Amino acid sequence: MTDARTDFDGAVTTFRNFLRSQGWSDRLLWLSREHVTGHRCKYWILKPDELDSDVASRRFYESTRRGSGSIRIDALSEIEGKTVCYVENYGGDSRMLNFGIWTGHHEVKVVRSAFRWTMLHVLNRLRGENPFLRHVQMTNRAEPGTTPNPHSPSAQGAGECNRWRR
Repeated sequence: MTDARTDFDGAVTTFRNFLRSQGWSDRLLWLSREHVTGHRCKYWILKPDELDSDVASRRFYESTRRGSGSIRIDALSEIEGKTVCYVENYGGDSRMLNFGIWTGHHEVKVVRSAFRWTMLHVLNRLRGENPFLRHVQMTNRAEPGTTPNPHSPSAQGAGECNRWRR
């Protein structure tokens, strides 16, 4: 079976081209499970400015690529001129690489307070996180990068609800 999954750098280059073709920013923030919580069609992202590094997403992508499953890189939202995206192990046995952009009704909010984040996270656990977050296989933890994301502000010198567009 042919493997359509390129290495991480190749996939990110293609993903950025896809984003630009759809009118989205190619400056990426790499979402991990520890930085997102949600209920119904509302999502909260903890400190998106800490998501510049692609180290954990790269590691997750390459680990998934060693298997036979498909990989998705999807854009959830734009925050402060940057695209919040994540890598997903889509499963199956097709060795495909797909890209998507969430469309439809969903709300994304930024949380910068650790106390507020803890309260939201506990509340969402009690009332039931949305099905997407319960079932998606995505990067678990963000990791500080050893090499900066070239599209991060520092590198540039500056201080049931999902629908897909393909």
